[in-house]
Amino acid sequence: MKYFLVIFGVLALASCKQKSEKVEVLLSSKLERVRDSVDTYFSKLTELNRFNGVLLVFKNDTLLLDKAYNMNSSSSTYVTTDFQFDIHSIAKLMTHYLLVKLERDEKLSTDQTLDAYFDDFPRGNEITLKMLLEHSSGLPRELVGFEDEEYQLTFDDILELSKKQSLLFPPGTDVQYSNIGYEILYGIISNIYEKSFSQCVVDEIFEPLGMDSSGAHFFVKENRVKRMAQNHVLKDDVLEPIDNIQKDEFRNARFFSTGEDLKKFMDHIKQEPYASFFEDKNGIIAKDGGSKGIRAQVYSDLKNHFDFVLLANYDEMPFFDTIDDMVKLMKSEPVDYPKEINRVAIQVDEEVLQEYAGAYTFADFDGLVLEIEVEGDHLIVLQEDEKVGELKAESPTVFFEDSKSAESFEFIKNEKGTYDALMGWKGIVVEGKRK
Repeated sequence: MKYFLVIFGVLALASCKQKSEKVEVLLSSKLERVRDSVDTYFSKLTELNRFNGVLLVFKNDTLLLDKAYNMNSSSSTYVTTDFQFDIHSIAKLMTHYLLVKLERDEKLSTDQTLDAYFDDFPRGNEITLKMLLEHSSGLPRELVGFEDEEYQLTFDDILELSKKQSLLFPPGTDVQYSNIGYEILYGIISNIYEKSFSQCVVDEIFEPLGMDSSGAHFFVKENRVKRMAQNHVLKDDVLEPIDNIQKDEFRNARFFSTGEDLKKFMDHIKQEPYASFFEDKNGIIAKDGGSKGIRAQVYSDLKNHFDFVLLANYDEMPFFDTIDDMVKLMKSEPVDYPKEINRVAIQVDEEVLQEYAGAYTFADFDGLVLEIEVEGDHLIVLQEDEKVGELKAESPTVFFEDSKSAESFEFIKNEKGTYDALMGWKGIVVEGKRK
């Protein structure tokens, strides 16, 4: 009897081992399919000259991809996975982290109002640090009425100019993305640490987390530049390199990093005690960044257990569509792979076109106003009375300028019974309110 028990035990162990191996094979097979689908997607995007950059992808803490995609291996666009990329607004996620850290150390409270730091800030007794953090202060996106070059401004300059800005709405009543609000946060953090904001990020984030290939272009003790990716734009259908440092951009949070380094940062903040401060209701921590010639994204899904970092040194990619598709691919959901676009125009009645005629204000483009008028059987776009584009109808509400581009000008009926507009521009979508 004892002999049979031993035999049974051996067989049971063998069966469990076989089941475990089958599970591992199935998991491995599923991860391979995810990896292959992501790689295929970005390879096709690159072949269409819509992406140039690097992609770092993890699923269930398993590395799936760490790859550079290049449109031309002999061009100035060429990168490898260890290249450093400008990250722009991803710095805002690092700002949030430092605020959480300082609040936990009882050195500030995000419920504090600006009058705790500045004596004469207009409505400073109403605007909290949390409002600046969440873009609900009412401050505009950029400095309005300032005609010089922002890169020359010190924090004190920015603060004084911020005081002169008209609020777009009463503090806390609405949301409008504001780089100005974050510039003020940079200054507050800098004052608490008694060093430049850039040096704060290096000392409090990059150094402790071993982000050795990350740094700042300005206001730091050490130059960490090793292999910077050159930024690019498309101008008159010609790919052109541009300066990574633009004169119309502030300098206080001009950071660069690599895919590997940004993954280290995301791994840190998705652990408690930090995760609960950063994850949304769906368990996602994400931030995008972009400017002339660059696109960047960090993304961690804590419920579905995947992470990716995307860095591009070319801004013609369909950015938000790509990120949406990337999330679907990581969940093994179907997507349409990138393909050549050939849009076809249709005829729309003039009375329908006339409903769209009017002025539209784009707050995310510093209050840009575009006029839409009817000309013959199509719409035209004017800026400051100068014709800047023609729109052809793809449907009664969706219009396009370039038949080879996915970017659209879409009209959405509003509560007033007129129309607002959604305008696609370099892979992002901005809203225009009817004046």
